[in-house]
Amino acid sequence: MAIAVVAQEVFAESPDTPGYPMRWNLSKTVLSPTEAQAAQMMVGIVASPPILMAAAAAAAGGATDAVSLAAAITDDQILGAIRLGWNAVSGVSPEVAQPQT
Repeated sequence: MAIAVVAQEVFAESPDTPGYPMRWNLSKTVLSPTEAQAAQMMVGIVASPPILMAAAAAAAGGATDAVSLAAAITDDQILGAIRLGWNAVSGVSPEVAQPQT
């Protein structure tokens, strides 16, 4: 669901947003992905530093099962991880993603 939320946010972006065509195309794809595309997107979320840190903190606190580790990750952290990784997953280079001054 979080991926769909961010996809809708991207649809509402200005076309002047750096990397917009690729960001928009990813939005279109994630709202009706193939199984393979969906699996590829999940890797970006799981490998996000905030998600890894939240899981590590839970493990350091004694959590060992998947349910406890997942419960340690908030909805805001999941949304943040997806927003953070959107450009990389869509193929927008870091150079393009930076607003020009």
